[in-house]
Amino acid sequence: MKRTKRWLLATLIVGVGLGGLTMSKGTGHAATTDPQSFISTLKSPVTSVANQYKLYPSVMMAQAALESAWGTSTLTTTANNYFGIKGSYNGQSVTMQTAEYDSDGQLYYTNANFRKYPSAKASMTDNATLLRGGTSYNPTLYSGTWRENAATYSDAANALTNTYATAPTYGSSLISIIKTYGLNTLLDGSASSSSSSSSSSSSESSTDTTPEPTYATAKYYGAAGGQTARLNSKYTSYRLYNHVKGTRADITKTAWKKVKAGQDVQVYLNMRGVKTTKNGNKTTWYRITFSNGASAKRYWLYSKALTLPKVTYSKGTAKVKVNSALSGYYYNHVYNSPYLAKSMGKLKALTAKSYTADNQAVRTQDGIKTTWYRIKVGDKKYWIAANEAAASPQYDYVTYANASGTKRLSAKYSKYHLYNHVKKTHFDQQTFDWPKGVKKGTKVTVNYKGVKTTYGTTWYRFKFNGDKTNYWVDSRALA
Repeated sequence: MKRTKRWLLATLIVGVGLGGLTMSKGTGHAATTDPQSFISTLKSPVTSVANQYKLYPSVMMAQAALESAWGTSTLTTTANNYFGIKGSYNGQSVTMQTAEYDSDGQLYYTNANFRKYPSAKASMTDNATLLRGGTSYNPTLYSGTWRENAATYSDAANALTNTYATAPTYGSSLISIIKTYGLNTLLDGSASSSSSSSSSSSSESSTDTTPEPTYATAKYYGAAGGQTARLNSKYTSYRLYNHVKGTRADITKTAWKKVKAGQDVQVYLNMRGVKTTKNGNKTTWYRITFSNGASAKRYWLYSKALTLPKVTYSKGTAKVKVNSALSGYYYNHVYNSPYLAKSMGKLKALTAKSYTADNQAVRTQDGIKTTWYRIKVGDKKYWIAANEAAASPQYDYVTYANASGTKRLSAKYSKYHLYNHVKKTHFDQQTFDWPKGVKKGTKVTVNYKGVKTTYGTTWYRFKFNGDKTNYWVDSRALA
């Protein structure tokens, strides 16, 4: 039995939601935009099957809702497949396009065969069989969902994360549905009549008095492959986990001696997580591997155990020319910055004559500096590297020479601005107001000269008497 490992099958091409509840003739299938109708229609097969297989009905209902987009996905409306199980059922299957994520968290689409069931209950039963029987390589893969092993429905829901689906928030999404619609009270109480249920599970189901543990929440951000950091001198003060610490039950730790660790050892970063506690405190975590292979084991590690690249940002403006003939990508963040970056497209798509940049970043990693520019493409903003001439800022050309002596402000000085550089020659261009008290004839000391050859204009760098600040100004402001 094959089960696709992906973020959510709700990303499968979804059919248009129907107003109210509809029943597919002869199939017992429910498609609805009304969650309460969906729950009411499937209550009987869900509770019957889940109790038979000693599973939580609330979790099964939440899964069916999430995976089928409340019964409206094309897979569900055409094949009664509520859980995205691949393969064939009694020789019956349908072929559909599905969204998958590779090991780098990049989205791609592929066609696959999915099981076609004669009824909703057949889909529930097949899914329950999968949870109870596991896979050929691991029969107990889903044992964390069994009522004898899961003290609460939350434990069972969280046990489906990174087993049934790879989405880090899969379990919390199910729990949210259960709490929103009161599924534990509505469905799990009926399990107490099942003599085969464990005593602890039956007690919770019949009274619903077991307090749910409070976990921190985490927001996750995918990343392009190849981004790295190094273990710092304090890495042994922290631990490796299979999930972000404190965000769910039964999180396990891995000892450093079991991995190829050591100070300055390079690790690969493939996801960032921002954890928020109930008190509102936020911490950053990274999902790491110790090699860049697709099958490398993944761990979550607190950011303070890592030496991350340093990025210095500065606002400004420049026209940037992009070499779209180069192979490469543009990103939502500076590549290999502490934010981590996702590829948003290929350079060859950037065919405009030039783009406006409003932010510059200098990334320092292992002593090597690289410059990046944030450019506007349509109504979006993306980061592009300046290395290898992928992005070349277009500045006015200036020839410089030493200068000395004094000059005075001309009668027209106030028509011109003061700058920290010759205008349109640097990204971090700043404009200053004339200081109070200056007037026509005010004496200044000149110390540098610049000529913009394209325009034939001359600029001077100067200081006001008694001031250490250098300013650049068009020569026409001086007499």
